[in-house]
Amino acid sequence: MVPDAHKVLIYATWRGRLLVFDEPDFPEIEFQVPGGTVKPGEATATAALREFTEETGLKPNRPLLPLAIDEYRFNRENRSIWHRRHYYTVALLGTYPESWLHHELTPFDGGPPIVFRFRWLEIAEARTKLGYGMAHCLHRLGG
Repeated sequence: MVPDAHKVLIYATWRGRLLVFDEPDFPEIEFQVPGGTVKPGEATATAALREFTEETGLKPNRPLLPLAIDEYRFNRENRSIWHRRHYYTVALLGTYPESWLHHELTPFDGGPPIVFRFRWLEIAEARTKLGYGMAHCLHRLGG
């Protein structure tokens, strides 16, 4: 069988905390980490860098490193969906704000820009607050 989509998720850390975001215009949306869909023919490493930059507005000052591949299955509108998730990690250096807003200008559905509100969470807290199965590989970061 072939997954419905290949996704990349990025665990970006700074000062021992994980970068997460929510969507202030959609309070029902759970905390997430940056990531998105791998385009046809695109390498996952390329997709990870592209998605990280698009979603956060940041250009990482270190390479994104592959961390894990995981399978995520869920149901939407009475249909079973399977994503193969390629996790990457980067330990950022430098100074960053504690929180900021960024507009995702290229949402997956081609709709209007989406406002993301970024913040840093302790990794232990992220384990309990991340939604959509995104905490599944956090144990690979250690700590």
